[in-house]
Amino acid sequence: MDVTPPRSQNRKIHLYRALYLVNRGFDITLTGLKRLEELGLDRVDLSEHEVSVELARSELNDELTGYLQGYEQEDEHYWSDRESEVDKQRASPDDVFFKANDRKQEIKEQIKQLQAGLARQHPKRRRAKTKEGS
Repeated sequence: MDVTPPRSQNRKIHLYRALYLVNRGFDITLTGLKRLEELGLDRVDLSEHEVSVELARSELNDELTGYLQGYEQEDEHYWSDRESEVDKQRASPDDVFFKANDRKQEIKEQIKQLQAGLARQHPKRRRAKTKEGS
């Protein structure tokens, strides 16, 4: 089992912060473009620039979130393994007995259900056996 700790949590936090700051920068830029329009800068078509900024933002977010998803998958795998280890250490030796006993009861119930199903499929066979046994 791989017990190598995930990449630095500190690094991941900085990546998320940087992503936030980049998106804030895009928002500030878009707000500035809208403000220029409000100030009557109608001789220049700013919609083309708005489209360019939004496209750049979406492409960058797609790339960066894909990169961050890799971090999250590594962390999920690592911490899931650690959780399993902790659960095993915390388990009581009696738990094995109780689980085995529960499983035994489940199997008995399944056998009863299967026998009832077979009896419904072959009702004549069951009656014939009871007559022979009488």
